[in-house]
Amino acid sequence: MKLHYFHGRSPLRDLVMVKDRQRIELHIRPAGGGHWGLVVLSGPDQGRPDGQFCRGPWPTQARAESVLRSVAGTMMGKGYEPKPGDYVVWSVTAQRLARTIGAPQGEQLSPDADPDQFKPLI
Repeated sequence: MKLHYFHGRSPLRDLVMVKDRQRIELHIRPAGGGHWGLVVLSGPDQGRPDGQFCRGPWPTQARAESVLRSVAGTMMGKGYEPKPGDYVVWSVTAQRLARTIGAPQGEQLSPDADPDQFKPLI
């Protein structure tokens, strides 16, 4: 078994990874109360995200960055290529999801919000 770990530039707040036409964006965002969280979004390279997961909160940005690098290493093992120079395009979605990290289950989103449904901007 080969272990991977992403050794990119530091500090690392966002990272884009691509495989074929699939895109993964990893974001470190403030999670409230001085804590930090990791939001990972995936989807078609030229579309909107169709998958997500959040981890955290952690007391320091350095700890969140360590987890981001570990996740990036796992994705490199699955054939994803890091693109540290690429622009993140799903940062607004990541920020919205970061607000739910560490919140009690009933308070994560407003009752009208559906985290799996992306509504078009008008």
